[in-house]
Amino acid sequence: MSQHLHILHLEDDPADVELVEATLSAEGVGCNIEVVDKREEFVAALEKSRFDLVLADFALPGFDGMAALSFVRNNYPELPFIFVSGRLGEESAIESLRNGATDYVLKNNLSRLVSAVNRALAEARERAELRMAEEALRESEMRRYQLQMELVYAAEVQAKLLPRSYPSIPGFDVSARCLPAKQVGGDFFDWQEVCPGVWSFTLGDVMGKGMAAAMLMATVRAALRSVAHNRPQEAVRLAEKALEPDLENSESFVTIFLSQLYAEKRRLTFIDCGHGFVFLRHRDGEVESLLPRILPMGVQSPKTYREGTVTLAEGDTLVIYSDGLIDARPELALDNQALAGELEGLHSAREMVDRLIGLTEPQNPLPDDVTVLVVRCTGA
Repeated sequence: MSQHLHILHLEDDPADVELVEATLSAEGVGCNIEVVDKREEFVAALEKSRFDLVLADFALPGFDGMAALSFVRNNYPELPFIFVSGRLGEESAIESLRNGATDYVLKNNLSRLVSAVNRALAEARERAELRMAEEALRESEMRRYQLQMELVYAAEVQAKLLPRSYPSIPGFDVSARCLPAKQVGGDFFDWQEVCPGVWSFTLGDVMGKGMAAAMLMATVRAALRSVAHNRPQEAVRLAEKALEPDLENSESFVTIFLSQLYAEKRRLTFIDCGHGFVFLRHRDGEVESLLPRILPMGVQSPKTYREGTVTLAEGDTLVIYSDGLIDARPELALDNQALAGELEGLHSAREMVDRLIGLTEPQNPLPDDVTVLVVRCTGA
C-alpha cells in the first residue's frame, strides 16, 4: 500500500496503541496515527482534520465505541470505522456491523488488521466513486432537464414568431404550416401587408436544423420583415447585406422564396434565392415552375437579383414548400408534378396544406423541417 494514511485511533491503552502501530508498520502500511481516549478529544480531532480511517476500542471509560460509531455515521457517513477490541462478543459484533462499522478485529488476532484496513479503504473508494458517478448523473439529468425546458420555451417563442392568423385578402385563400424536425427548426413562413392591397409572402429554409438554425432563422426573418416594403429583389439585396456578417460567421446559408402579391391585379412578383421548391398549379391541373432563380443568401458570389412575375387566374394555386417535404418521403419520388397531383379535388388552401403535410406522417422523427405555404386564387 503506497498511500500514507491519516488514522484516528480511539484507545486508552498505550500498549495496544503501540501494538497496532507495529502491526501496520510491519505490513508496510505508511500511516500517521492520532490517538485520543475521550469523547471531546475524539470530536475535536474529527472537526480539525481529515482522516482516512477510524480505529476504536469497543469499551472505554466514559465513552464507548458504539457511541463513537454513532457520532461518525451521523456526521462523517463515508469514513471507514473498524473496531479493534480485546473483547467483542458475537452479538456485539453483529450489532456493530448493523450500525455501520466497516469491520472488527480482535486484539489477540491482529493478523487480520491490515486486510481489514485494506478492505475498508477499498469499500470507501468504491462508495466515493459511486457517489461521484451518481452526482454526475444527477447533474447530467439536471442539465438535460434544463436544456429540455429551454427548448420548450424556445419552441413556444418560435411558434409565436410565425403568423398567428391567416390574412384576409379579397380573392385569395391562404394557409401555411411548419413542422420542425426537432423542437425548434430553421424553416419559417411569413406574410404581411406591406401597403394597401399588396401582400408579402416569404418561405425560408436555414441550412441545418435545431437550435442553431432556429436562432439564425429568427435573425433572417427580422431582417426580411424590416425591408419587405421594397420590391422583392431590393428587399433580398438589403437583407443579405445586413445578414452577411452573421451568415459568414455561422458558415451557413439560407434559401428564400420572397414574393409580393398585388391582390387586385392578381399579379405575383417574386425572387427565388436558391429555394426552387415552388410551383403554380393552374385550375386545369397544369403545373408551372417559377423562374428565374439565384444563389441562396449567404453564398459569397456576385449576384444579379432577378425577379420573376406571374399572373394568377381564378382556381390557380401557388405552392411553396421546404425540402423537408421531399426528404420525408424519398420513396414516393415527390416532385412538383407529384405534389400538384395530391391537390386534385381539394378546394381550400387549408385542405391543400393538410394534404401535403400529411404525406410526412409515417416519418417519426422527421429527417428535416417541413414547411408548406399555399396561396390560392378564388376569384371571389
